[in-house]
Amino acid sequence: MNDIRQKLPFMTKVAFGVGSMGEIVFLGMFNTFISIYYNQAIGLSNSLIGTAIMLAILGDAISDPVIGMISDKWRSRWGRRHPFLFAAPIPLAISLFLIFNPPAQLTGGTTGEPDQIWLFVWLASWTILARFFLTLYSIPHYALGGEITKDSNDRSKLFSINAVFGYASGALFAFTAWGFFLAGESELADGTLVPKHLDASAYGPVVMTACSIILIAIFLSAMGTKHRIPHLSKPAEGQERLSLSSFYKELLGALKNPNYAFIMVGYFLLMISVGMNETLQVFVYTYFWELQTEQIKWFGLATVPAIVLGAVLSPILMKRFDRKRVVIGGLLTLIIFVQLPIDLRLLGLMPPNGSDMLMPILLVCVMCAAVGFSIGLVAILSILGDISDQNELVTGLRQEGLIYSARAFFAKASNSAGHFIAGVSLDLFIVLPFEAVPGEVDSDIVWRLGVMAGPIMAFAALVSLLFYARYRLTRAEHNRILDELSERRTPEDAIAKSVV
Repeated sequence: MNDIRQKLPFMTKVAFGVGSMGEIVFLGMFNTFISIYYNQAIGLSNSLIGTAIMLAILGDAISDPVIGMISDKWRSRWGRRHPFLFAAPIPLAISLFLIFNPPAQLTGGTTGEPDQIWLFVWLASWTILARFFLTLYSIPHYALGGEITKDSNDRSKLFSINAVFGYASGALFAFTAWGFFLAGESELADGTLVPKHLDASAYGPVVMTACSIILIAIFLSAMGTKHRIPHLSKPAEGQERLSLSSFYKELLGALKNPNYAFIMVGYFLLMISVGMNETLQVFVYTYFWELQTEQIKWFGLATVPAIVLGAVLSPILMKRFDRKRVVIGGLLTLIIFVQLPIDLRLLGLMPPNGSDMLMPILLVCVMCAAVGFSIGLVAILSILGDISDQNELVTGLRQEGLIYSARAFFAKASNSAGHFIAGVSLDLFIVLPFEAVPGEVDSDIVWRLGVMAGPIMAFAALVSLLFYARYRLTRAEHNRILDELSERRTPEDAIAKSVV
């Protein structure tokens, strides 16, 4: 009988994990700075910023599952996934550069008013393209992780290393961006001194650094995993060609798996909260806590050991407990600590701004939230690999591209919805004025910012746990699935897959 639970070499896992750096640095640059850059530094309405990001999901609704299905069926000497890994990084880096470099005639230069409509068109167009090129890379990359190893513990370790490289590098990048590129103050045209991240001209070096990391990380990952191509799954002979009907047939077929459906709905609700948090976080740091850039930088650095700890703990916990418990425990930790200090401030239980106790409390909460996030993310990605095995047993097809693409679509759709909700709330509920000066914003505005970034943001995330609790694929059931898949392998398959 062919044993499909073969372990990956450690350096292959490292090469796979390096690729996540490109995705996370892109998302960190985009999600952290896009709202503060376009709203406070350039002057575009937050509602239009949120709408531009929301429009990108219309492209994602097509590109995510289509790229996933195309990569599932792709035939080439480079296999199913690697052609996309090599094609994506250059246009992705170019798109990010152009997002943060709109033409001067649209921004109004140094004294004029920005052209709201055409600036919105510029942002929306390049955001849609950037997310498409991110899909072109991220879907095949995660699909590769789902098929490159089928051993349950080895898969957990693979995504653990992926999380360490991705989110630790993202945290270090955030530390560098806040502590070096955007540290200090800038003098605007009218002589006003503002934190440097409120000055559009300060973003050039940090954007170029992000683009360089994207290019190097993705290409290194593609080259470092290229030697595994002969051992990866190949498209089944005689598969139906991709068409509109087959597209929806396969997508709906995957969602008929109740385990997959519950995970996707839970992920959708969770990512609404994540999108809101990503949009509001920099405003919370700047106006709610009134932190300086040299203080903000420490949040990125503090999350590095927390992310590593969570990523290391996740496989250990999954070896002892079923994945569902690990997901719920990790995400509950995230939900509690990401909004706890805001809730305590709203209740009058936090030290005042400027207090020596404020930063330590905020750092501890950020680190605890990062540990929970890392534990939960590694478990969710491992679960999707298990569902791919279950799907193969039922359909006879390896459809990691489809499985991970639907996850990516649900994530980006709800994440964009979160950005949209947060952007509209900044204009209509919070009513934050353009060029607001930290420490001089009306207390009612600051209070509304806290309500939106605290209890309201956490609500959808808490509801998501109800759907994660419905997941039923246990470790014992997954082992039974792997045994049946092993028995299905032909002798020729066994020989081919035994060569490492």
